[in-house]
Amino acid sequence: MIHLSRILCPTDYSVSSDRAVRYAIEFSRLTNAHVRFLHVHPPDNIAVKTAAGYGLNIGSEEAFDVIPQSFSSLLMSEKKNGLSADMHVLQGEAAKVITAHAHTWGTDLIIMGSHGRSGLARLLMGSVAEAVFRTADVPVLLVKQSGPEKAVRG
Repeated sequence: MIHLSRILCPTDYSVSSDRAVRYAIEFSRLTNAHVRFLHVHPPDNIAVKTAAGYGLNIGSEEAFDVIPQSFSSLLMSEKKNGLSADMHVLQGEAAKVITAHAHTWGTDLIIMGSHGRSGLARLLMGSVAEAVFRTADVPVLLVKQSGPEKAVRG
């Protein structure tokens, strides 16, 4: 028997992430698991690091932990309806941060969206979902952006 107690759901607040968030919410409800939503803020760029070396702060610290109102509202609404969930915002290279956090938190399942890029776009931009799928030591459920909506509460 499969027992899920901790589900990790990385989100970048995109359409494909939104679909994965909805899957994670439903999985959480079906299994009574706690779901942790994780947003990974990109690492500082070279200009920010250089400025910091001179004692200047040109980065936007306020933007680091800002959660979009639409996501915050959804999360609060679902928590009022009994969802066991929390939200974390970390910084770094997304795939590495996601897999490391999944390991240290003791995640049983990762549910994340896939943008479904192919060809040159995938080659140039890479795929966070693919990297997590290859390197995570727990099962990963990839929710495609395209295709029918199946995680709808009825």
